[in-house]
Amino acid sequence: MSWLLRTARQILRRNRFASHSFSKNLKKSTVKIRAGNRHFNSLATLLQFAVVVGAMEPKKRLKKVSMSLESKAQHYLNALKVRWMQLHEIPGLFAYQLQESRQGRKLPGKYGFYVELNAERSLKRRVPQPIESLSPTFKPQQFNFNKVDALEVMMTIDKEKDKAEVQMIINKSPLTKYHSLICPDVKNNLVQRATLSALSFCVNFMRNIDDGAVRLGYNSPGALASVNHLHFHIVHIPRDLYIDNVELQPLAGDYVYRLSPESPTEAICYVITARDTEREVREKVGSLHRLTEWLCDNHLPHNLFITHSHHSDDLRVFVFVRAKYCVTKDLTAFNVGFCEMVGFLPLSDAEKLQSMTEQTVVERIQDITGNAYESAYEQVKHIINGGVDAAWFQSLVI
Repeated sequence: MSWLLRTARQILRRNRFASHSFSKNLKKSTVKIRAGNRHFNSLATLLQFAVVVGAMEPKKRLKKVSMSLESKAQHYLNALKVRWMQLHEIPGLFAYQLQESRQGRKLPGKYGFYVELNAERSLKRRVPQPIESLSPTFKPQQFNFNKVDALEVMMTIDKEKDKAEVQMIINKSPLTKYHSLICPDVKNNLVQRATLSALSFCVNFMRNIDDGAVRLGYNSPGALASVNHLHFHIVHIPRDLYIDNVELQPLAGDYVYRLSPESPTEAICYVITARDTEREVREKVGSLHRLTEWLCDNHLPHNLFITHSHHSDDLRVFVFVRAKYCVTKDLTAFNVGFCEMVGFLPLSDAEKLQSMTEQTVVERIQDITGNAYESAYEQVKHIINGGVDAAWFQSLVI
């Protein structure tokens, strides 16, 4: 028993987890230990933690990588999946253990909305920050990603072209398996307003992975963002969603679409094909960024969703525009972020899971959307077809 305790202590110290106050009475079933910011009250739990950390030790030396994103995106994703599963086994690191099998149901109707039970997220997640502006000020005293436990950072990717870094960090309150955060240039304290560099990274990362179940999402301030530090979400949703089967209608140029009028919701969709050149991708991402900047300048909250088409080799970037600004999350009704906009609804209790209807979902999204889209559609046309840079600065008219 004492040998096991010494082994655990050595593993933790070797991995820079200071261990304190080991109980000397090994006849008792409890051992008082503090490792990082986690407290353990049983030897079994301590040893489980130490074994997982020890198993990851060789990978710590490879945490910071500097390779071409285009050639190594799939490598990064594979490493992220392995690392996430290892970290998920560490007691106390996540706010809760995500169950492998979760209760869910596809709502009756023609659109295919899917609801899934995730009760612990609403009970145990970090309290969301109120973000009252689409041009917020960074407040270092509030929670931000500089404050996370070092073990939560799965990898740091060097962006060679613009000499910046992207951290891949676990989401401590996961919606799905592998739920992680893409956090660009963390030390620069960027607010939750999408940058051209961040959008470019996300699009190129997604273009170069081969897993249609991996999706990327973004919530702006007022659209369910809960931390005012720039981040995107990686989620793993292997099922078909409502958004995977929507019909697209040309809107501007040859790569921007809207949903057909028969759709119950609205969205703007940028299509990036597998055969697009690097210059064409830059052009498309640049016009996307001009749209998100216009939305911010005109106080329109928005959500982004980046996903592979399930019917072609295209990558699709959906932009959802909202007329209503959400400062704090509503625990009485279901909230609407990028997941809900695309037809995936995590719910907090089993009663809601059984009583939710397709009509309720559609009415809720339509209420939040309001009449924001007409001006957004016109703005996209100005950006793509206007030909004059100043045109995209025109004021919002609703």
